[in-house]
Amino acid sequence: MSAEIEEKGLIPTRRHVGFLGVVERILLISMPILGGIFILYIPQRLGIRVWVEQYLAIFLGLSLVTIFLTTPATNKEPTNTLPWYDVVLCILSIAVSTYVTIFWPDIVDTGGIISLTRVTLGIASVVLLLEATRRIFGWTLVVLVLVFIFYALFTSLFPGPFYGRSINWQRLAVSLYLDKSALFGVTLNVAATIVLAFVVFGQLLFATGGGKSIINLTLTVFGKMKGGAAKVPVVASGAFGSLSGIAVANVYATGQLTIPLMKRYKIEPHVAGAIEAVASTGGLILPPVMGVVAFIMATFLNTTYARVCIAAALPAILYYLALYIQVDRFVARQGYGKLPAKETPSVTLGECWIFIIPIAVLIYTLFVMGLEAEACALYAAGAVLLVSMFRKANRLTFKKFAEALEASGQGILQISVVCGIAGFIIGAVMFTGLGFSLTQVLVSLCRGNLFLLLVFAAMMCIILGMGMPIVTVYIITAIIVAPVLSSLGVSGMSAHMFVFYWGMLSFLTPPVMLSVYAASTLANANSWATARLSIRLGIAAYIVPFAFVYDSSLLADGSPLQIASSAITAILGIGMVAIGLEGYVVGNLRWAQRILLVIGGVALLVPSGTAKFTGFGLAVLLFFWEWRRVKRSRQSQDIEY
Repeated sequence: MSAEIEEKGLIPTRRHVGFLGVVERILLISMPILGGIFILYIPQRLGIRVWVEQYLAIFLGLSLVTIFLTTPATNKEPTNTLPWYDVVLCILSIAVSTYVTIFWPDIVDTGGIISLTRVTLGIASVVLLLEATRRIFGWTLVVLVLVFIFYALFTSLFPGPFYGRSINWQRLAVSLYLDKSALFGVTLNVAATIVLAFVVFGQLLFATGGGKSIINLTLTVFGKMKGGAAKVPVVASGAFGSLSGIAVANVYATGQLTIPLMKRYKIEPHVAGAIEAVASTGGLILPPVMGVVAFIMATFLNTTYARVCIAAALPAILYYLALYIQVDRFVARQGYGKLPAKETPSVTLGECWIFIIPIAVLIYTLFVMGLEAEACALYAAGAVLLVSMFRKANRLTFKKFAEALEASGQGILQISVVCGIAGFIIGAVMFTGLGFSLTQVLVSLCRGNLFLLLVFAAMMCIILGMGMPIVTVYIITAIIVAPVLSSLGVSGMSAHMFVFYWGMLSFLTPPVMLSVYAASTLANANSWATARLSIRLGIAAYIVPFAFVYDSSLLADGSPLQIASSAITAILGIGMVAIGLEGYVVGNLRWAQRILLVIGGVALLVPSGTAKFTGFGLAVLLFFWEWRRVKRSRQSQDIEY
């Protein structure tokens, strides 16, 4: 449950006053400021050379010191004092950071040399990251990292394909600390640049009222539709979650409004909870933020962040389309009406542009100008500040601006820790060749059968995702499972998207299902009833990954004609599956119709002309069948009348 507490924002924190309170605020505010200076190349423009690793060391040092200042070691520890051991951890964090910051040019030239200082600081870096991880995420991730380190130290004791040459503990400590494949590698780099920039953008957008405007606009548009109480969370939570990128935080942020709204209109608690859980969790797969994974995926695949967003667009649309259709048919069966006028605010253009213009700037700089993602996010943040000046209600005072920067620093702390600890996992895998060994084992177990391997990979993602952050789940599966899929001919983008989707599904799938627990708590509903319905409402996420592995045009890979054809059949197919699962068109469907609709919908997702033709034929037949039934029913009613 630690991950649930983390994402809800309820990790026990110390509330410092006086000098320590000032230090805490300075540390938090300095993180986005220093990040912006580095991202915009200001030192280079002034003729000062700064290595990436030097900036990452400062960033990590600020993060660790702040965490040990503000996060108690246990829940029972007093939150108004700073124990001596946390002072020691803060000093060690400064030492680990300062050494790399000052001596990195020398480290580049003498990276292979092992010294007492490097070994000591290397051990300290591992201990610091493990302790910070334990305080925020609990023991699960700590134990996992220790398993990888144990394997690196004792590889020679393992049998068969896992046998290898063990790494000396001193060399391992130095390598995990100073090697570019480990702590100060790709994951921490992404956290300190791209993720930081998007967190700043999101915090400024919400501070100026952008988040409230998004929800109000959703209420204005969808609240006036039949069953608007159930449709509002689908769109509002998706839009909010696409910028937030943290599943359980999305549930609590929007669910506190949408779940009571649904319950007031007699929607059952477990239904309200399931709709909110599925809609909020979908924010992880919806561009632009995608739970931070999009940025790391782009680096792993050596492609642009824009390309990842384009690839993710259609599957995300299918996810929300399936959810919306099921909700729409549910409210149609129940006969729910529109929301009353007092609950559907009229959003003006002046209120909308506070988020429309900055998002337009983000899209233009990212997809048209082709700038780096972190720079695009900062330009969009600048657009937020500029636009907010033209409307008094949205204008930021200096105090609110400082609070937004402080919230940005707070928002990046947990991500910096998980990305740092992920560096240790990547390093251990790289140093030992574990990824290659696992590839051989998995291919041998599945005997080269792609579908069997996909099922096995999906199960592994669900297991690894139990209570762990989506970033960690993705990184582990990306370096262990994705290469196996690629070895069987699956494209890199398809392989990485597959493991990402199934890692995300751990938030909806029992037994851990953090999003479901959060939503069912808010709805005061039975968590297992909520989970069963969540799986049905989120069905697209269980089906679509298999579809885009076999048909990469669903990830915008192929000719325009191929992409358009696959998109049309996929939309029709996922719509049939959604209607079949809900079992209602203009009347209740028979079980035979529902089963055939699901079969036909899945057939339309299969990259085979025969399957698609069969699926399309079933669609025509079944809808004609329903039309005839309804027509006869109406005729009989007219005769009786």
